[in-house]
Amino acid sequence: MADTSAEGTSYSALERFLIWFVIPFVFTAVLLFVLLSIFDYDIKSSIQNALHNTPVIGKVVPAPKEKASAADTDKSKGAEESAKSKDEEITKLNARITELETALQQSDATTQQKDQSLKDAEAKAADLEEKLKDKTQTEEEYKNKITELANLYASMSPSKAAPIMQNLTPKEMVLVFSMMKSDSRGAILEKMDPKVAAEASIGLKDVVPVKDQEIAALQERLKINGSSDTTQASTSVSKADLGQTFGNMTPKSASNVLLEMYKSSPEKVITILSGMDNTSRSKVMSALSDANKEVAAAITSKLAQ
Repeated sequence: MADTSAEGTSYSALERFLIWFVIPFVFTAVLLFVLLSIFDYDIKSSIQNALHNTPVIGKVVPAPKEKASAADTDKSKGAEESAKSKDEEITKLNARITELETALQQSDATTQQKDQSLKDAEAKAADLEEKLKDKTQTEEEYKNKITELANLYASMSPSKAAPIMQNLTPKEMVLVFSMMKSDSRGAILEKMDPKVAAEASIGLKDVVPVKDQEIAALQERLKINGSSDTTQASTSVSKADLGQTFGNMTPKSASNVLLEMYKSSPEKVITILSGMDNTSRSKVMSALSDANKEVAAAITSKLAQ
């Protein structure tokens, strides 16, 4: 009985090989496979790689395909995002460049318009200067002609010049008289009608702001010839010149003119007399007293104030 139990418990060599080597190896392989699967280890690729590296089996088993690692994936995603961000930045920069180019073009257009406006203004200024120069030359020529005409009347005898000048308009007479010397002016006024001489004297004394005395005479002539668009103008002679003009007249003629003038403008008569020298004024006042003592007394009273 004892021998039978001993034989029943004995194992063959194959059994012992299985028990001591195969079963633990299989168990360990399965456990290792499970553990590697849990830790996300690519077992298939490892086995395929091992078989591929085996001399004989490697010809049949292909090499495993390499998988991109998580880090490579993250790098790839980061590169894509960076490239996308750069593209967006480039797009924004291009849009900004386009805006700046548009603004520059508008600025250039504005500058060109200003330059053109400046050139036009300079051209107009040059044209106006040229016209003003021509006008000045024309006015000087006109003034020379008036001076020549005044000298012509002054060279004539007063008795002949007076009737001719009486046919001129008042402003024309003033214009011609203003170009004469005071002694020639007084001699002609002496031979004129007292009323006309008084009007001419008032015109010589009136002070009206006028730039161009020639225009005044031309406008009055146009008005007489039928023109309706005229502008009042006059010229002025200094107080001393006007006083000298009446001082050079004979006392009787001067008194007649002053009496006519006194009816419309007593203040101007006082001004004329105050512009005379004492000798001429005393002679004229004497003639005024002989013609009209009341007017002479009134004038003397105002002169004494």
